[in-house]
Amino acid sequence: MEATNFYKNLTLITDFCDITNDTYYKKVPSDWYVLVSDIKGSTKAIEQGMYKHVNFVAALVIIGILNIRKDLDLPFVFGGDGATVLIPPSMLEKSKKVLLDAALKAKNSFDLNLRVGVVPVIECERRNTLIQIAKYSISPDHTQAVIKGNGLELAENLLKTNQEEFEVKKDYSCNYNSDFDGLECRWQDIPSPKEETISILVKTLQDSSSSNEIYKDVILNIEKIAGIENERHPIKESSNLNLSFNPMILNAEASILSNSFFSKLKKFFLIFTENLIGKYLMSKKDTIWGDYKNRILRTTDTEKFDDMLRMVIAVNKIQTKQLEDYLEKHFINKNLVYGIHKSNSALMTCLIFERHGRHIHFVDSSNGGYAIAAKYMKDKIKNL
Repeated sequence: MEATNFYKNLTLITDFCDITNDTYYKKVPSDWYVLVSDIKGSTKAIEQGMYKHVNFVAALVIIGILNIRKDLDLPFVFGGDGATVLIPPSMLEKSKKVLLDAALKAKNSFDLNLRVGVVPVIECERRNTLIQIAKYSISPDHTQAVIKGNGLELAENLLKTNQEEFEVKKDYSCNYNSDFDGLECRWQDIPSPKEETISILVKTLQDSSSSNEIYKDVILNIEKIAGIENERHPIKESSNLNLSFNPMILNAEASILSNSFFSKLKKFFLIFTENLIGKYLMSKKDTIWGDYKNRILRTTDTEKFDDMLRMVIAVNKIQTKQLEDYLEKHFINKNLVYGIHKSNSALMTCLIFERHGRHIHFVDSSNGGYAIAAKYMKDKIKNL
């Protein structure tokens, strides 16, 4: 019998430091699959000012896969310029179609080349690499996957180095209409509640027996330097959230969800109108809409772990320097590698399954975020 509820039934982690506790993790079933997507040349696209489009395309894959089975809780990771989703075998055929359709939309709408592939979990195990998952409760309204074992990194590398075997073939066909409804990018860039909003990547260089202690030390020191979670959150108050009426921002959603110029124009004006209505409704504090921004804050994806620590936090410049000094010391001692991207704001890409129900909000720092931090990390690795 297919273990479709494997992820749903995991014990919840409620303290982020407990992501270093191995007892919470369970091995992903061997018959599951890793869906891998990443944007080729994302750094160049970001340098050309397309960082919002890059984030939007990365989230496109996630919403498309989750919409196949809205009743099913699935683990996924948003990486800024790519995404991974783990699925049971019953979803494989439709998922391949979603991956191809997402790649086609990325190309037609933004001229971005999205690489998509499928790696069986058993292939990772044959290479002596496990994928283990835990589940972190951010709030009563939102949980996210915590993943370790280096299996996702292996899957990504297998797609890049052996495309013929693992990429989804362009001639693949399936009688399924991909559903990307719910993907939104309707908010203005969110000013940092401090001086900077930074994206941080940290990956240990030690074996598994030592890596947990290093990650725990990193988390505790980030807390010591930048404050506890609500003090370092990049969206401190709901008053910082403002709907956008900038055509360049709204055009991303209109483009990706339309198939022609006229349908795009119609979608654009629909979004614009919905934002006008939404702004008015959210001003009514004594209604369900009055709590809408607070719901967003309870469902943001700002601190996560998938074989590396990923965080978007708000800091002042002194705190940034202290954090860089701390991480650089560990790097010099060959305990870890890291990447940091600094900005004065955050951007948010949203998955809305029910307007007053289930939400997921991906947060990254503006002007490149995780993608630029990853480039910084790769440069550090070259200097080891």
